[in-house]
This record gives sequence, C-alpha cells and structure tokens, in this order.
Amino acid sequence: MNHSIFKSIIGVNFSNTFQSTGKQVSAAKAAGQIKATGVKTVKMFTYNQTDCISAFAKEELKVLVDVPNGDLKACANNDTTTINAIVKVLSDYSTTIPMICVGNEPLGSWWNNAYAPDLVNALKNIKSAIAAKGLTTKVTVPFNYAIMGNSYPPSAGSFNNSLKNIIIDVCSILKADNSVFMVNMYPFLTHNSQPKNVPLDYCLFTAGEKHWVHDGSYTYKNIFDAMYDALYVALGNNGYGSLPIVIGEAGWPTGPSATYSTATKANARTFNQNLINHCISGNGTPRNRSVRIPCFIFEMFDEDKKPTEAGTFEQHWGVYGYDSQSKNYQSKYILTW
Repeated sequence: MNHSIFKSIIGVNFSNTFQSTGKQVSAAKAAGQIKATGVKTVKMFTYNQTDCISAFAKEELKVLVDVPNGDLKACANNDTTTINAIVKVLSDYSTTIPMICVGNEPLGSWWNNAYAPDLVNALKNIKSAIAAKGLTTKVTVPFNYAIMGNSYPPSAGSFNNSLKNIIIDVCSILKADNSVFMVNMYPFLTHNSQPKNVPLDYCLFTAGEKHWVHDGSYTYKNIFDAMYDALYVALGNNGYGSLPIVIGEAGWPTGPSATYSTATKANARTFNQNLINHCISGNGTPRNRSVRIPCFIFEMFDEDKKPTEAGTFEQHWGVYGYDSQSKNYQSKYILTW
C-alpha cells in the first residue's frame, strides 16, 4: 500500500489559514522547515495558494492540494470558472501535484448535510476535467472517521448507513482512477471523549497486555490499528477491500494542558514518534500484515486563530508553533520522517 504517487510514507499537513496576521510563516520558510524534517510530501487545504505550491516545488516537495468544501457545489454544477481555475493549477504544477483532495471531511455531521449532495458529482466533474487536459493527477476525498457507523470490534466495521451510498459511489470513482481511500484518524479525540473506555496508553502505542483488545484471532495493541482495520473491513464488505488506505490526518495536540490533561508535549512526542515508526515499519496491522501505511501528520504549525468549537486544543496541533518556532519536543522523531 505504499502507493506509487507518494515519494515518502510520512507527510505533513500545512495550513496557515488561521495564523495571526503578521505572524504567518512565509511560504519560503515553511518549505525550508518542512524539507529539513525529511518530509517529501505536503498536504494543503486549498488549491489557490500558488506562492506556497511554488515554494514547495522549489524544495522538490510533492504537494497534495484541496478543493475546499465551499467549491463543491460549483464543481458539481460544472461551473467552468471554478473547474478551469483548479485544472490550471494542476497543469501549471503537474510535476509537483500528484493528487488533489476533493472536499475536506465533507460528510461531517457538523455540516448538516450541506456538502453531501454535491460530493460525488464534484468528484466526477473534476476527474473528467483532469482527464480532458491529459493530466495524470489522481483524485481522492479526505473523509472524517465518523463515516463509520460501527468500528468496534474491528471485525464489525461498517459505514454509517445514512452515508453509505455516497461513500460507495466515491469508492467506485477512486478505484477507476487507481487512487486511494483517504481518512482522518484522531486517537486523541476518541480518548478525550471516552477516557474511561479508551485508555491513554492504547492510543499512544504503549499499552500493556491488560489494555489490548482481542477480536477473534486478532489482537490489537493500539487503537490506530483497530480503527484502520475496522475501515478495511467496511471497505471489503462493500467490494472495495483492494483500495489502498491513506491516513490524511493524524496527530496529537500539545495544549492547553490545563484544560486537557493529556494534551501535552510529552504525549505528542510519544504519539507522533510511535505513529511514524509504526507506519514506516512495514509491520502493517493485524488484518493487513507487511504493509507500510502512508500517513500525513497533523500538522506542521499551530494556528492560533483557529475556531475552537470542538475544543481549545484545536489551536495546538502543530509540530512547530504558529510563529514557526520549535516546540522543542520533535527533535527525536523529526529525523525519522
């Protein structure tokens, strides 16, 4: 599952949308800092920040760009202005952009079904425009993990019934495109919402045997593998078990620890290091042995103006602060990216 479009297994998410005015990391500095980590692939949340794409290209980084949810309706209606703008960027940076993400968690319940009706047609129209231009850019959709209706135990993995038809239609397009199924997974959020049922060590890849989960003949030593395999089961039960799974976002916040006791630099270091080691190891998961798992760490920089409806931890996911200063916890694992 080391999909050929990726130059490396571990990538990083980059966004400066919610950094303070005057404190945003410049495109050139961000590109340099990302390259210095050893990361070779960057995932963005828009397609029109060409200053960033250009800076990343100069550092020989691959870039995954994104069609924001707000553009899905226009794309679904085949609005030529929007479609042409997207394809122009893909054409101008054809050697830099191997894949475009369509939407960002567009089926999230918090959107109140605003984007679900347009997702499939938007994906189809963007892919058609890419093909018409003679480009080889792949398409995918970064789903949030709540597309799962059931994920425990992993053998019972299934999609949310209300979203299933859309997900299957997307899978059909991805399979025809020889692309990947992308999903965002956040063990921190699972632990934070169910601390008594989901032990911290099970989320940090450090669980002892008493916290392992047994599912038939399979033993799960961490929640990441359990979540991954539940999705794999759901895909397989719907005829798409061969789609490679890519983790679009995974990370751990570093604060505010006074409010969220597990949102600490120490836990972020442990989670990110163990996640990276696990993904690149080739050990795979209990149901998917001997695979390396492409994964994009969330995220490179803090965003101090990011909305905090989900929690004030939303502003603290960065490996670096919003001012591009090191948090002084990443030096150990940064060399292994």
